[in-house]
Amino acid sequence: MTNSDTTLFHGARLIVGDGSDAIDDAGLLVTNGIIVASGRIADISAPTSARRVDLTGRTIMPTIINPHIHAGYLKGAATDADNFTRENVLDHLRRFIYYGVSVVQSLGTDRDGVEIAIRDEQRSGRLHDPELALLLSASNGIAAPTPGDGNGGAFFAPDAILEADTPDQGRQRVHEVLADNPDAIKFWVDDRNGTKNKFGPDVYGAIIDEAHTVGKRAIAHIYELDDAKGVIRAGADGTAHMVRAPGPDDELLTLMRDNDAFVFTSMSIQKMLVDGSGWLDDPSLAETVDEASRQTIRAMIESADPEVVTSMKDGYRILETGLRRYSDAGVTVLLSGDTGVLAQFPGFTEHRELEAMVHAGMPAAAAIQSATLLPAQMLGLTDRGSLDVGNRADFLVLNADPLKDISNTRNIAAVYIDGSRVDRDNLRHTIAKRDHA
Repeated sequence: MTNSDTTLFHGARLIVGDGSDAIDDAGLLVTNGIIVASGRIADISAPTSARRVDLTGRTIMPTIINPHIHAGYLKGAATDADNFTRENVLDHLRRFIYYGVSVVQSLGTDRDGVEIAIRDEQRSGRLHDPELALLLSASNGIAAPTPGDGNGGAFFAPDAILEADTPDQGRQRVHEVLADNPDAIKFWVDDRNGTKNKFGPDVYGAIIDEAHTVGKRAIAHIYELDDAKGVIRAGADGTAHMVRAPGPDDELLTLMRDNDAFVFTSMSIQKMLVDGSGWLDDPSLAETVDEASRQTIRAMIESADPEVVTSMKDGYRILETGLRRYSDAGVTVLLSGDTGVLAQFPGFTEHRELEAMVHAGMPAAAAIQSATLLPAQMLGLTDRGSLDVGNRADFLVLNADPLKDISNTRNIAAVYIDGSRVDRDNLRHTIAKRDHA
């Protein structure tokens, strides 16, 4: 489809993405990549010149938006700083599009401005490639220093994270990051099981305050309940993880709801050992991850200490209960893959995350909204996230209904970006060629 064409997609079941009921025998009328009509096909009047695409028996939903990734570090089965290159970041963006993930935000682990450069090229139009997910970036995050050791930030990139141990240093670090015009300010409050230093309310309060002074969101990596309460009291816009044991309490939930703070789910990264190795046999994963990489992860899972596995399962049950509590309390829940770390394969992870959310007790329609419209709103993307009139025509065509079985989101018939069908066969070959380079 060229940008001057008008196309009517008709006959499918339509999931708008706003949590409303699905529409049967629906239509999307798209002109110049923009939705000009959406709803029951009987209510849509299309010009006689419009191209028609029959999607009878299929389901349409918006493409997925993931506001929590770490681009460029995962290659094959290895997460390593040596993997971080412009080429590997672009490879991740292709993998996202292959699975219908159209927007991602990388949180705090950029190197040498690579992510920022790609983001700026996309925004200016110099890098216009519909086979690349739109990239947002928090540039370099901030963590407390641990003298004589790496900080408590991302384990795979402590050297890419700025350090601060006083309020003045925290403010200074925010201003250093602002030189890149980041999409958010990311900071870590984590002692990594007592092995690292973490800053307290005086430092993270200064970071949050300085970020807000210049109109940037401040997103906190936390695991502990007291830390979660502290950063929200200090004004953090959201937390990059749900609270682990003992899970969120009423005070935290009230704080987050009353302060309109969001929580990222980040469940599937905890689920790798919980599920065992069977998930590695999913045919849709094999489309972008080679056998050797899958076998490496399989060996790691199957050789895990049984006590560690038991502990992970106990912790995961707390996450599932926590997700229900956040959701039931009215806290804004946003899908988060923490993609690009360990076995969080770009694109596939987001579908596993959706499945984890629904299996934890979220209704499928609410989980899809948390993966589409709500993250778009949080990121300030007013032209996408739902299949409403006036939005970009970015959508997945599925062979089966995810409202009946959420795993159907990865049973993909087609991906459309800006109203044009992505050549997934060619994209898969491009990905495989890079894997074997």
